[in-house]
Amino acid sequence: MRHWIAALRLKTLPLALGAILLGSMLQKYAFDLTIFLWASGTAILLQVLSNLANDYGDFVKGTDRHRKDRQLGEGNITLKAMLSAILIVSVLALLAGIYLLNLAFSDNWEYWIAFLAIGLFSIAAAILYTVGKRAYGYHGLGDVFVFIFFGLVGVLGSSFLFVQELQWELYLPAISYGCLAMSVLNVNNIRDLDKDILTDKITLASKLGKQGALTYQISILVIAFLCMLCHHVAAHYVSLAPLGIMILTGINTRTLRTAKTSDDFNGQLKMLSIGSLVVVILFILKIA
Repeated sequence: MRHWIAALRLKTLPLALGAILLGSMLQKYAFDLTIFLWASGTAILLQVLSNLANDYGDFVKGTDRHRKDRQLGEGNITLKAMLSAILIVSVLALLAGIYLLNLAFSDNWEYWIAFLAIGLFSIAAAILYTVGKRAYGYHGLGDVFVFIFFGLVGVLGSSFLFVQELQWELYLPAISYGCLAMSVLNVNNIRDLDKDILTDKITLASKLGKQGALTYQISILVIAFLCMLCHHVAAHYVSLAPLGIMILTGINTRTLRTAKTSDDFNGQLKMLSIGSLVVVILFILKIA
């Protein structure tokens, strides 16, 4: 059981939950606990699916030979069992998503079908990140998809479930959170930069080099801060979320400059994932 728990990569789940929580609280006056819980469950299932598929895809491609935390590579889980788990989680995510659509849209078939398409695309994207000959995570597109699914789909999509409309200012926290999610992926890619180059895995970090990737890290975190701050100004909203992003940026960029071991980078992955959720909580705790 502990090997399956390790394969789920529980430390990544706060990032998925944060997107749904942020989107839900953007419509706090129309908040529905049942919709929130099912949206959260669906998002967590999609994140678990991505983690399992990532373990499988990297194992098949042989790019995880340097990793000691991959369950297929270490022989802790069989290939057949992993494929079965991927199938089961895919079906569970689809069923949870369909029930969520019934709750949110009832007989509004236009929105129902549109969000079903988004859901199917999300399931496909979770799998195809590392699986298949055209896996987009191996062609430098991981950052783009993370921004789309954690920022736009995760935040704006969950907001739309409560009130079927989107005000322009809601895009600002969605962009901010998308950038926070991208920063997590970038740390992961900086950690694996040398090994990715040797195995011909193309990531933005492998193209930019370590120094360029560090500059990119600072840039997306600054964008996250500015977008959150601009939302507060535009919506006459006051919270400690911008300050939280500023603190995350300072700690992360300072630590990355001296990080050398995998444990150093893994610590930053955990810090950014949990820290992003903390930023959302700070956002919810409006002070003016």
